[in-house]
Amino acid sequence: MKKQFAILTMVFTVVFGLAAFKAVDGTYAINASQSKLKWTGYHLAKSYEHWGYVNLKSGSVTVKNGNITSGEFIIDMTTIANEDVESDKDSQKLDGHLKSDDFFAAEKYPEAKLVIKKIDEEGQASGDLTIRDITKEIRFDIDIKEVSNSKIVAAADIKVDRTDFKVMYGWKLENAILSNEFRMEVQLVANK
Repeated sequence: MKKQFAILTMVFTVVFGLAAFKAVDGTYAINASQSKLKWTGYHLAKSYEHWGYVNLKSGSVTVKNGNITSGEFIIDMTTIANEDVESDKDSQKLDGHLKSDDFFAAEKYPEAKLVIKKIDEEGQASGDLTIRDITKEIRFDIDIKEVSNSKIVAAADIKVDRTDFKVMYGWKLENAILSNEFRMEVQLVANK
């Protein structure tokens, strides 16, 4: 009898312990200082890549029935910067080029936006990405790493065709030096 009671107690502990890690319904605000968005662009002619970070300005995720159902994130394009160029002079030149009209036109379009509309059971998210005031529907993988009643941690790997958003530098066939695709790796932390 004592052994059965001990097993029953253990089962209740596990079940209620797992229940405590289920997200509480509502809105979780993005913790911008703990979240990261890494970008990577690929140079075809020289077989190398540039990479760096851009800041998330704000955002939120919505939880219903214990599951993340949607989200909205504002990206501060004025903060885009590279991390791979060692020379300060060359690094500043590249940062300025990324913010120029050749790429993201950060002065004219200081914010980009990602709106997640759906996440399926396989971890595929779909939503709308807006860059340079152009909105396109995208799909990408999302990995929910931690869910509790006060915190959500997730990672997303997003591949973007820059020509969809008129980021056209180096695009013409005779000057095809950059891959059309760039990558955004997102580490997201949100708090209740």
